[in-house]
Amino acid sequence: MSDIYKAPEAELAGEGGTSDSGSLEKGIAGDYSFSIGEAISEGWQLSKGKKRTVWFAIILYVIAIAAISFVAGLLTGYPAFDPVEAGNASLSSTIIYNLITAIVGVPLVVGMMMVGIKIARKEETSGTEVFAHFDKIVPLCVTYIIMSILMGIGFLLLVIPGIYLAVAYMMALPLVIDQNLGPWKALEASRKAITKNWFAFLGFFIVLLLIYIAGGLALLIGLIWAIPLASIAYGVAYRKVFGGPQGA
Repeated sequence: MSDIYKAPEAELAGEGGTSDSGSLEKGIAGDYSFSIGEAISEGWQLSKGKKRTVWFAIILYVIAIAAISFVAGLLTGYPAFDPVEAGNASLSSTIIYNLITAIVGVPLVVGMMMVGIKIARKEETSGTEVFAHFDKIVPLCVTYIIMSILMGIGFLLLVIPGIYLAVAYMMALPLVIDQNLGPWKALEASRKAITKNWFAFLGFFIVLLLIYIAGGLALLIGLIWAIPLASIAYGVAYRKVFGGPQGA
């Protein structure tokens, strides 16, 4: 028999979720809590048992990029795997080659980001996540192009505006997939949310960079731990700000 005087228990997090997940609305409003130390610490804890998943995704990503580069090289005549000859390649072949690799590469990059995000939310994922988002290739590429143009203009304007946008847009691409936002809405959602704690995210960006560098300096062996840690820590940061998909 149930106790009618017992206070109802609130469900703090749904299956696969966590109690400190944000939401799109809360993120944009700045109604979230973010700590660099907590993100790194939780990323380290969640990486236990998930390194294989992250590394499988990385291997698939590298193979895919190599294949794309090979095909793009054949189509454009650009010597993708010969640095000496690449320096002598025509301007048109270089531009077209870089355009092809960038366009096809963006969904792969976002797939890698989503691996870390899903692990951080304790959702099911696998290395094949890197291939899962080609259905959004158009909005992803438009987002990437707009972001690159605005950041480029920012760096031309005394550098500081470019640094601001580079940090502010760090969650824009996953928002296209995860929250089903259009390019400009994703860019603005990321910018507005991160601007509320911009210096904390700048510090977070620097810490992730230092983790990669430290892993590389340790005879590259350290990357076995560094890359999954950084990937999942980014996912933790995303979850704290934006939570899960709308309606989830």
